[in-house]
Amino acid sequence: MNDFIKHAHKVGIFLALLFVFCFVWYWVRPVHQGLHIQLLELSFFGYSGMNVFSFFAGLVQIYLWGYVGVGVWYLADKFKIS
Repeated sequence: MNDFIKHAHKVGIFLALLFVFCFVWYWVRPVHQGLHIQLLELSFFGYSGMNVFSFFAGLVQIYLWGYVGVGVWYLADKFKIS
């Protein structure tokens, strides 16, 4: 269980950093901003544009997705699904 939490935390932090990069990229490279927002709205619950609430909501959700992904990985390894 301790390994699960350690690995899930690392994956969650990595995904959170990718989300921050994606959020900043919207302002650095303003190409297809409408598409960028639509993809973020499809990917995250409660995402409503490039604002503070959406940033923190997406950050929390992507961090939790790290736990979900590692949990699926551990279950697949436990039951030898391949």
